[in-house]
Amino acid sequence: MIETLFVVNAPNSSKESTRRPVLPSPNQENRVLDPKKAQNIAISLRALNVTIEEVCEALSEGNADALGTELLESLLRMAPTKEEERRLKEYKNDSPFKLGLAERFLKAVLDIPFAFKRVDTMLYVANFGSEVEYLKSSFDTLEVNQSLKHYFLRFCYLIYICVAF
Repeated sequence: MIETLFVVNAPNSSKESTRRPVLPSPNQENRVLDPKKAQNIAISLRALNVTIEEVCEALSEGNADALGTELLESLLRMAPTKEEERRLKEYKNDSPFKLGLAERFLKAVLDIPFAFKRVDTMLYVANFGSEVEYLKSSFDTLEVNQSLKHYFLRFCYLIYICVAF
């Protein structure tokens, strides 16, 4: 029973061999990215409800407010590897392959000079105000702790004096 599941049948020589085209059909998508990564990027783009043009325009202008921190963080996670970046830059529009949504998006973003460094900088600028507020509250806490420490040391000294006499 199990042997029948794993037995490989020899090809029948009486059947005509079918010719497979060397190049895929023009409507087939070329996968420059890992299929799972491409799918995740496409889902993220649909969920964030942005177009390629909007993202590219905001990146070119350095407008962090137009994108928002959530989209900027998503863009940083979408960053391609060096190999994927090289393959996307080598891709020519006259190629017989059609790029998928994720590949088209990343190709358009990579056409912007230092795109992912811009995204990182824009995210830093967008989060700067909240980071400053967090640091201010942390310094306030430290100041309170420092004054409490001063009172605690005075209290210990007072106890020492009381116990010594």
